[in-house]
Amino acid sequence: MNSTVSKNSPSISVIIPSFNQLGGLQKTIQAFSSLRKRGLEIIVIDGASTDGSSAWIDSNSLDIDHLLIEPDKGIYDAMNKGLQLAKSDWVWFMGTGDIPVIKGVEEVLKVIEGRTSVFEECESEMFAFGVHLLAPREPGVPEYYKPVWNTKLVWRNTIHHQGAIYSRKLFNGNAYDVRFKILADYHLNLRIWKKGVECTCLPVIIAEVAPGGVSRDFSRSLYKEERTLKRDVLSGWQNIIQEVWTRAKWCMKKVGL
Repeated sequence: MNSTVSKNSPSISVIIPSFNQLGGLQKTIQAFSSLRKRGLEIIVIDGASTDGSSAWIDSNSLDIDHLLIEPDKGIYDAMNKGLQLAKSDWVWFMGTGDIPVIKGVEEVLKVIEGRTSVFEECESEMFAFGVHLLAPREPGVPEYYKPVWNTKLVWRNTIHHQGAIYSRKLFNGNAYDVRFKILADYHLNLRIWKKGVECTCLPVIIAEVAPGGVSRDFSRSLYKEERTLKRDVLSGWQNIIQEVWTRAKWCMKKVGL
């Protein structure tokens, strides 16, 4: 099932994957409703939910610019599908239950639309902003997540995906490698950083992020996937040391450090 509401030249395409998360989806769509008139294009990709999401989406389709309801292979497959529907030059991936910080989004739009003189000549293909992680938070998870785009990416994902605004030109087809079920966003960031993509980081908070999420379940499989994605991107000593580092991180989480 596919429905589209016509809209001219949106500033940012907001892609929201959903599967059996009706309450969170409602919260997110309602929070974005006031921003559509500011040029945000809302895209919902639902994986054929069975909790009433499909019916709710149908009855609220006027609040959604593009929607697709069909089975998918997980959150990153849904994000890739959303990317194919995006009409803006810039894309922003949000989750169900996540909400935009209106003041922060206004600052984003100033940058994206070139109304901030400091950035008029900026050639960044990506902008990264801060996010507020809502309680309850797991041990070691900070309340505020500040973006960093440098060698620290080798050690951990320093860009929260709800705080990243990507140029659609970065992606020829799919953004995310669906081999990675938990950390495909980290794989994407590390991969484009290694390619030399320029990212401008700003301290403005643009999103409040719902608690939970697969990447905040610090299981052995999470760190195993981290090792795999780093083998795919890194080489030499960086790759070798990650074999030790990811195991050490898992051990530290197990003992509560």
